[in-house]
Parts: sequence; structure tokens; C-alpha cells
Amino acid sequence: ILGFSTPPGRLSMMAFILNALTCALALLYFIRRGKQCLDFTVTVHFFHLLGCWIYNSRFPWTLTWWLVHVVCTALMAAIGEYLCMRIELREIPLNSAPKSNV
Repeated sequence: ILGFSTPPGRLSMMAFILNALTCALALLYFIRRGKQCLDFTVTVHFFHLLGCWIYNSRFPWTLTWWLVHVVCTALMAAIGEYLCMRIELREIPLNSAPKSNV
């Protein structure tokens, strides 16, 4: 169903790209480490490959399937790592004033 020539194919590819963006946000909330984003992204897409292989009873050989998943893997890893690095590189507040409960 993935393909550039049909509207359902384009819609499916857009859904995969939007899924990569939402999964990048999930990396921010669940992983929180920029160094681990690529590992978890590749793991998720590897399990998706296995699921597709089992569900269809054959290995996916289509070029568009591989292109879409390579692009989605790159997007998810890059955006997830960028978001996690922004959180990691925030300044640590150093407040030396004692807190008082008034």
C-alpha cells in the first residue's frame, strides 16, 4: 500500500512520518538520554520489521517500505536526540539562599 502514486499510499507514508514525530516526543519523556535515543529507535523499528514479517508471512522487499522506514528511523532518532539534548543541557540552578517556609 505504500507508494507515491496513490492517495492511500501517500496518506500511509504521512502517517508513518507523524508517528515518527510523536515517538520522538515519547523518547523525550521515557528515555530522557540523548545517547540512548538511537538505540531505542532502531529497536522499535526492528520489532516493527519482525511484526510485519510475521503478519505478512514474508519479508518486506519493497523499496518504498524500506525508504519510508529509513526516513522515519532517521527522523525519530534525530528529533528525539535533539529534544533530549535540550533537556540535558539546561543550566542547573545554583541557589544558595536558604528556603524558608512562611
